[in-house]
Amino acid sequence: MIEQKVRPEVRPMARPRHGGDVWHYDGIKDYSSNVNPLGAPPRLEEYIMEAARDLHNYPDDTSSQLREAIARRYDVGAENVIVGAGSAELIRLFPEVFVSPRDRVIIPCPTFSEYSFACQLMGARIIEYPLPFDNDFSLDVAELMARLDGVKAVYVCNPNNPTSRMVGRRDLLDLVQEAERKGTLVFLDETLLELSSRSDELSLVPEVEGQDNLFIIRSFTKAFAMPGIRVGYGLGSREMIRFLEAGRLTWNLGTIEQRVATRLMENEQEHVARAVRLLEKEKGRMQVGVEKHLGPVPSPHSYFFFAPLGDLGVSSSQFRTAMLRHDVLVRDCSSFGERCEGYSRFCVKTPEKDDEFLVALGLAVEEIREGRH
Repeated sequence: MIEQKVRPEVRPMARPRHGGDVWHYDGIKDYSSNVNPLGAPPRLEEYIMEAARDLHNYPDDTSSQLREAIARRYDVGAENVIVGAGSAELIRLFPEVFVSPRDRVIIPCPTFSEYSFACQLMGARIIEYPLPFDNDFSLDVAELMARLDGVKAVYVCNPNNPTSRMVGRRDLLDLVQEAERKGTLVFLDETLLELSSRSDELSLVPEVEGQDNLFIIRSFTKAFAMPGIRVGYGLGSREMIRFLEAGRLTWNLGTIEQRVATRLMENEQEHVARAVRLLEKEKGRMQVGVEKHLGPVPSPHSYFFFAPLGDLGVSSSQFRTAMLRHDVLVRDCSSFGERCEGYSRFCVKTPEKDDEFLVALGLAVEEIREGRH
């Protein structure tokens, strides 16, 4: 009986799968999630204990101090900022506020699966835009712009997850402006951009006040290596943020999340900058080691690899299993769609950790080639 009461959009849906599932393994080296390789800032525990003194009060429903800290960081107004329990809450909130049943939404594929999931829950018609296999899955912005007629929203992840491809700032701005002419909203995910040396060059955050149709999300998860404390934030025009705030869950961020994130935004930007410098240097060395075992792989635009497994003759799931035998967790990319069955995603960390990864990779590849997988 209960199934008959469920909304038809929900009945056939399966939850998205993600990386970082370390809870079922002991002593695992997690290369499946893309977070700051230096770990959380050393003062994180201090910030948590400081915030814990005020747990007897309800949290500030407006997250005013955190929003002001984010606004100062990006030189925008606090009215241009909304915060959520991770960027995942904002991914869900955006279609809840702006997407109606049967609205057409364009989502490039492969990309982060939560976009489609959130839009399908609202009854949207998902129009998949396949990223070209023969160009390392790079986004053709001109072709995407030609498809915007009658579209409520278009999603772009920059750099894209899982492909590690970036889109140039001028191309993105052209897309936003063409979308505005067509009456289309642009959801731009920059959560993986902050650990890139090109973050300031590529980000569209400076454009949010002048572009009513643009909404950008970022997150504390990646930059500060704190996925266990759920804090994300979005930036948009005052009008857009006003409507998103109207649909937001009450008390969506607890006191600890607000206080800790505020301290991180105010005090720990150098921690992020150190990680950016490390990753920029290390990813080239890492690529040399990876190609020694897997053959040529596309140079990552970001700090993670989307590596083809074709020469090994194994699926993404089988490769993950082979690496697990050496206590390394990589991302099974089959959940990104059939075209990703022959790829694996793994991140870049410190030289010491990456050396251990490359040893494990060599052993796993040797076993696969010998038929012992």
